[in-house]
Amino acid sequence: MTPPRTKRASTVLLIGALALLSLSGCAPEPAPADDAAAVETATPTPEIRAGDLLTAAQAAEINAADDLIRAYPVASEFYAVKWGEPIPEAVLAEVDAQVKAGAGESYGTMSDRITEDWVRLSDTMKQESEKLGGISIAAVQCALSFSTVSNAFEPTWVISEPGPVGQYESQEAALARADGWAQDGKKMYVVIDNLGC
Repeated sequence: MTPPRTKRASTVLLIGALALLSLSGCAPEPAPADDAAAVETATPTPEIRAGDLLTAAQAAEINAADDLIRAYPVASEFYAVKWGEPIPEAVLAEVDAQVKAGAGESYGTMSDRITEDWVRLSDTMKQESEKLGGISIAAVQCALSFSTVSNAFEPTWVISEPGPVGQYESQEAALARADGWAQDGKKMYVVIDNLGC
């Protein structure tokens, strides 16, 4: 017969061994990662600057989701345009070409088509403005304008809506006014001179 003390020790050892066996099959699960720690270790997305070249996927994502930055297409590339920042040169050149193409070669040269020509030019400027994310576009143009002094149509430098609308005494005066208007990165202008003023 086993003394009572040895029996008790054997029982405790047996229970301890069973507990170890039951625990050894299951390793403790790792604690869930802290969200803040995960964010800190993630690679930060580089900030997109005005003029950056974008992929087609980036362009689609930006144009679908962001109001302050747009991806403007130039040939097969996309340039970042940011509200309130200088407009990239490649974008300025493309908008210039698109607006002039929309105006047509006869824009401002025939008095009997002034209204029709203006509607076409205005529509083109609105389309380009939408592609730019709302940047305003005005036309600085030499066009035929009716003079009450000569009672006839004469070539005159004018600035269209939404710019500083009015007639100007010279191309230099019109451009100086347009330059001052378009300084904040939210406005631009296109020069149209089909008359060769």
